[in-house]
Amino acid sequence: MPTFRFETVQFGKTRIVEEKLSSADLASPRALEMAHAALVAEDPAGAAQSGSIIKVYDAAGYLVATVNFSDLVRDTSGPRSSSSKAPIEEPGVMRSG
Repeated sequence: MPTFRFETVQFGKTRIVEEKLSSADLASPRALEMAHAALVAEDPAGAAQSGSIIKVYDAAGYLVATVNFSDLVRDTSGPRSSSSKAPIEEPGVMRSG
């Protein structure tokens, strides 16, 4: 099973966890689980405003998923979105030519 590195940056501190997952498709859902757990453990508003983020890298070092904590915290000041899923950025690999 491939190993993935989850880098959680919260309040300026980086925590790195390596996990084996059966495929890269499971990296984003696992990062979402980790972000939800971190938000429950901390003040959700503070974590969202601090720019907390989880970045997931594969064994080769390529970024495969990113979860911004601010995307998971419901904003009560504006209109609510009909989607229950938080947006997840999955950037492609960019190479200079």
